[in-house]
Amino acid sequence: MEEKTQSKFPTFECVISNSIEDYDSEMERFFLARGKLSVELARLRINDSQWAENYEKMMIYLSGLVDSLIELKEAPSHEFLIDLSLGEELEDDTTQRLLRTRDPLVADTAGAALTVRDMMFWFVRNGKDQKLAKSFTPERFQGLPFLRLALVYRSVSLSKK
Repeated sequence: MEEKTQSKFPTFECVISNSIEDYDSEMERFFLARGKLSVELARLRINDSQWAENYEKMMIYLSGLVDSLIELKEAPSHEFLIDLSLGEELEDDTTQRLLRTRDPLVADTAGAALTVRDMMFWFVRNGKDQKLAKSFTPERFQGLPFLRLALVYRSVSLSKK
């Protein structure tokens, strides 16, 4: 009688660590969150025309960040994110913000900010993994908190209209 080959989950070759990884690797979670954020920013770019240019710059920043992780080059400039985050500190309770508005853009920008926060979590986690630490560095991380803050500030601003 023939023996059946036991089925296995597929894997992928990781260009960052030069290793074979499972689809549940921690690194994969970062890239899934990044993909989700790109989709959210694309929708925001279409639906929030007043800020469309900023969302597009954020998408370009994300693309450059991924390139810097893979190719081990300098992270893209995040100066525009710092500029968007300057001024009066506006962060408030997300739930209260969502309760005070009927504008779906408030929820969309708040959701995108939470996705950035998820990326931040996985970025730090990956930076603690020896085989990924050369890519996921504190220097490449620096723009993410400003990206999150810019989205939060936009959400707060929209909620007050």
